[in-house]
Amino acid sequence: MTSETTIRVGIYWKPGVWDLARSAYVADLDTDPDSPDSFIGWLALALVQHARRSPEQRATLAVDAEQHPAQVSTRRSFNKSHPLPASTMGEVEAAIVTDRSEFGRALGRSAFTQEAVLAAAVDARRRLGRELPPPPQKLSNRPPRRPGGRRPAT
Repeated sequence: MTSETTIRVGIYWKPGVWDLARSAYVADLDTDPDSPDSFIGWLALALVQHARRSPEQRATLAVDAEQHPAQVSTRRSFNKSHPLPASTMGEVEAAIVTDRSEFGRALGRSAFTQEAVLAAAVDARRRLGRELPPPPQKLSNRPPRRPGGRRPAT
């Protein structure tokens, strides 16, 4: 991430989606050379990619997200605060307003985030070519990457 202004954003996480997000992030460290080096960077990228989809694409993905097994858990959901780029949240809020005005889909930031993460996890699994790894107990601040896994900056 750059030195861009960040804002603290509270996300209400379903435990299965939180686990899936961390698993997808870890998988992308080795399979996606453009994947950010931090979980917050990965989450911000997932949000931006989802916000830049068309409202029709988001509505279609929402149907799949409702049925995803990660949405169901016997564990309690929880709130977690994340320092996300202000520009990312601007795109997210614009997409939320568009979805509400065009489709009547009234989503909050947390529901939008859950859908974005589920879509990003599908992409991560496809790149990995198998099931995602189990989520780490704790995310490392400087996770190791596969040698050559990151493309040099151009």
